[in-house]
Amino acid sequence: MAQEAEREVQGLCPRLDTLNGKTVGIINLHGGNEEAIESIAPDLKKAVPDCNVTYHRTEGGHSVGPLTDRDWAIIQACDAVIIGHAF
Repeated sequence: MAQEAEREVQGLCPRLDTLNGKTVGIINLHGGNEEAIESIAPDLKKAVPDCNVTYHRTEGGHSVGPLTDRDWAIIQACDAVIIGHAF
């Protein structure tokens, strides 16, 4: 069995100091409980009015297949994301 080459450890992204003026993507990966995931965006917008909140139901994900280039472009355009994959 071949051993993989050693990789540099990469930590988590730094936390944002504020959500004001930031874009937060609510990303639905079709894992279940769609209604709960859909309810996050309006609640976050109500809690942080100066935050731009977007909701995206992915074309890929979970049993649908890999995320598409469009899915990744939407995710990468956000300052932060909340991934919904509830079972």
